[in-house]
Amino acid sequence: MVLLISYDLNGRERPSSYQKVKAFIEKNAQSSIRPLYSQWLVETTASPDAWTDAMLDAGIIDSNDRLFICEAAQPAQGWLDEGEWAWLRARMTTRV
Repeated sequence: MVLLISYDLNGRERPSSYQKVKAFIEKNAQSSIRPLYSQWLVETTASPDAWTDAMLDAGIIDSNDRLFICEAAQPAQGWLDEGEWAWLRARMTTRV
């Protein structure tokens, strides 16, 4: 499955904080892309709840931050690079 992870690190808007998020996601996802600055698409077998708990436990996010995680599925629309769309099409399920 593909999850969309979107976040805002309130009060910690430093490049080093975003590097920690990047390292965590790249370590824990089977595959991932970052189409927008604070948004990742990750290939995983773990649930949104499991990702949220793991990010909290690792100190990547805290109660002051904003976080939204959901499953990404077709149909989907947007303006992304063709390589990002190819990555998504190869991994996203279709919902009716």
